[in-house]
Amino acid sequence: MSDYLFATAQWRGQHRGAAKGSPPKLLMEAASRSLSVAAIADEADLRTLRAAYDPAPTPNLPPPGPARASTALPPTPPHVPPAGPAPSR
Repeated sequence: MSDYLFATAQWRGQHRGAAKGSPPKLLMEAASRSLSVAAIADEADLRTLRAAYDPAPTPNLPPPGPARASTALPPTPPHVPPAGPAPSR
């Protein structure tokens, strides 16, 4: 529909230099608005389809239990005996 309105407004170049509010300018504005409406409807349709057929994955939450101090730090290394000779008495 917007293609038809746009083509009608451009017929014989009447839209060039036409005054604001004139039929060619109004047709151009109607074509532009109908494209905007179609784009908004397309976006809404796409979001609806994604919500129905491609839902967001559920987050992998840790099982409930004692809270850890910080998950950003690496685990503590295992105890390693000191290297070298043992001190004598």
